[in-house]
Amino acid sequence: MRAHHRRYIAPEPLPLFEPPAQRIDTSLAAAARISGRANRLREAVFQYIRVTGGATAGEIAVGCGLNPSTVRPRLRELQGDAPWCGGKLPARIERTPERRAGMRVYRTLN
Repeated sequence: MRAHHRRYIAPEPLPLFEPPAQRIDTSLAAAARISGRANRLREAVFQYIRVTGGATAGEIAVGCGLNPSTVRPRLRELQGDAPWCGGKLPARIERTPERRAGMRVYRTLN
């Protein structure tokens, strides 16, 4: 193993919860479609921010090939302040005052 190589250690599994949805049939259907992938998408968004050293929601959407409406809730979950999580998720990113193309830049904590 190379001296500068650090072995990746996966984070502890996070608690599962229902994706956010309004009590409207289309919103409930969208939440049901994403329910099995929300954890994977959240981790993809986190890894993209970590690898790039900071990114906006638009950059994440383009870089990960996701819809911006999918990225924004994952950012709230990663900040640890999403109301639908009930405080179950730790804060892993922060929203900085820096802006690019009119959007806030998000960076990982530590």
